[in-house]
Amino acid sequence: MQHLLVEPSPATSTSLTQRLHHRSERLWPGSRLDIQGHRGARARVVESTIESFVAAFDAGATGVELDVRLTADGHVVVWHDPRLEPEKCSSTRDDLIGARVDELTLDQLRTVDVGSRTSAAFPLQRPAPGAGIPTLSELLAVGRDRAPDIWWTIELKLDPTEPGVDRTRALLLDSVLAAVAAAGTGPRTLVHSFDWAALELAQQLAPELHRSALAVTGVTYTEGSPWLGGVDWRDHRDDLAGAAAAVGAHVVAPHHDSVDAELVARAHELGLGVLPWTVNDPDDLRRVVAAGVDGLITDDPELALSVLG
Repeated sequence: MQHLLVEPSPATSTSLTQRLHHRSERLWPGSRLDIQGHRGARARVVESTIESFVAAFDAGATGVELDVRLTADGHVVVWHDPRLEPEKCSSTRDDLIGARVDELTLDQLRTVDVGSRTSAAFPLQRPAPGAGIPTLSELLAVGRDRAPDIWWTIELKLDPTEPGVDRTRALLLDSVLAAVAAAGTGPRTLVHSFDWAALELAQQLAPELHRSALAVTGVTYTEGSPWLGGVDWRDHRDDLAGAAAAVGAHVVAPHHDSVDAELVARAHELGLGVLPWTVNDPDDLRRVVAAGVDGLITDDPELALSVLG
């Protein structure tokens, strides 16, 4: 599928506009290039805090990407890492550093400060002293008030190699669906996961929601991979977009290094959107947009919007 840049004649401009409008609706739930803040705007404010997401909203991001996990008592919290890492967390009561998030209750997690430690990887990052790990419901409520049109890309943090993952997958997905329904954000939500079995389950439980297939070529997307749900890599091999379509995804989300015009054209041919991550360098931002992606995930939505105009 080739993308041709042509000047339409007056006689054909209306039909061409209609076709392009139809194409954008078919390939992507939004109507414009979607600039999504990764874990909020973590290049500017410590990641996964309410303050970081507000920074993304204020920067003009059209979407945000966030990670969710279950606590020991069944709450959905917005946090990337399976454990409380000392580089990001400090205890204010009991020493919980190093503990698994899924082995702690929400009350225990409330005692952990995740906003005070900044990362050397992001020299512009500012702290959010005293910030705690938010629940998904809390974050969606803030978004409803501050950015009612924002898109939510919710990554289900699941590892299909861990014992008990089938139960965890069902509980996490059920809880996420309940929070999304209560917040009324379903029409602007992508269920996003490296664990493609979660996407298959989401298709059964909430077929109206959009689904996004995360992948790392050669790691999660490879022969014999446990991450592909019911899809057999051998049926698709180098055709990542074809595999994502086979699992019932609406969007394929590879690392940006894997994105080129050929992948985008194949995804569009199959009716999929393309959402690469995590695109921070100005040259990479321009490259993936030139390849025709439908959106991108970035640590710095403010920079991305400036670079891309």
